[in-house]
Amino acid sequence: MKKPETIADLDRLAEVFRVLGHETRLRLLTLLLEGERSVGEIETITGIGQPGLSQQLAILRKAALVLTRREAKMVFYRVDPAGLADAAGLINRLAGTESGRAGAAPAARKRRPSTGSAAMFAKIL
Repeated sequence: MKKPETIADLDRLAEVFRVLGHETRLRLLTLLLEGERSVGEIETITGIGQPGLSQQLAILRKAALVLTRREAKMVFYRVDPAGLADAAGLINRLAGTESGRAGAAPAARKRRPSTGSAAMFAKIL
């Protein structure tokens, strides 16, 4: 991924992350990773009603995260990898796992298991 150099690049990435941050849209994209689906199939599999499904698919289309194909009266959706490439590249850069860099990727940091909430932390103090 190229380094975002302009405000417009960053605005575009922020919009992609906003779209991805919605549970239903993320669920739809995850389903479409399995392959192209018709709107009817998506509705049946997810249980999302037609008005809500159409709204969420329109948002994914506007953000250029999905591609569509029409066959007679049926519309098919699939993930557009190009629409996600810059966002994936930024996440990889932030995580230190961007491929194509000289040298080996840094070792993954061990995550400490969560041992309590902020309230528990305050109680300890």
